[in-house]
Amino acid sequence: MKTLIKLKIGRNTYDITEEDQVMDNGSTVQLLTQSKEQSSWGRKPIPRLPKKAIKEISLFRRVEQEHGYGERVSIFSLKNKDES
Repeated sequence: MKTLIKLKIGRNTYDITEEDQVMDNGSTVQLLTQSKEQSSWGRKPIPRLPKKAIKEISLFRRVEQEHGYGERVSIFSLKNKDES
């Protein structure tokens, strides 16, 4: 899968593709499908996007995904704005 953008989150750099899912709950934006952090109790923490990364992903089109987290939560993937 082709990398759309590279995001620096904390000490790690993530290659974001159209397959990755991002969650926006109104107060935090998180990358759901990747984690390079150390696991804690068998679970890897979900990376939170800093303001700079949120600004960078706003240049892409959001493709909303179905989910069961409620109305106020948005789960989406990214596509180039010029692609349909």
